[in-house]
Amino acid sequence: MKRFLYILTFLVLGFNSYAQDDEGHGGKIQERMTEYIQKRLGLSNSEAGRFSPIFLNYFNDLRKTNQENKGDRLVLQQKVVELRLNYRNQFKNVMGEKKSNDVFTYERDFIDEVKNIRRERQQGGSGGGGPRNKKGGLLQ
Repeated sequence: MKRFLYILTFLVLGFNSYAQDDEGHGGKIQERMTEYIQKRLGLSNSEAGRFSPIFLNYFNDLRKTNQENKGDRLVLQQKVVELRLNYRNQFKNVMGEKKSNDVFTYERDFIDEVKNIRRERQQGGSGGGGPRNKKGGLLQ
């Protein structure tokens, strides 16, 4: 458990460089996020095998979009929505409509949990195991 927290802390520190083109941090974040989302969606091995490359492309396109539009928040938001609509259709072919919409919900949950863990680490510890959401959290 402590080892996982240590790894997660390392990922959290790299999370701020999310929009930077740094494959070391981005690759690890993408890997953890993919695992988290697959687990929450309850994907079969077949679905997970088809989902992973699509999600990798989405993740990389999202990073690229963040880099290209970081100066204009409104344009960035529009581009992200367009990107998600495009990838939702691709996810739908793999796992159906409901789960394809849930991908983005779980993506947000992952990001929120990582931010919470980081905030707790900066405040001097969590005092007992770290944050968990009602569906099990990052730490399970």
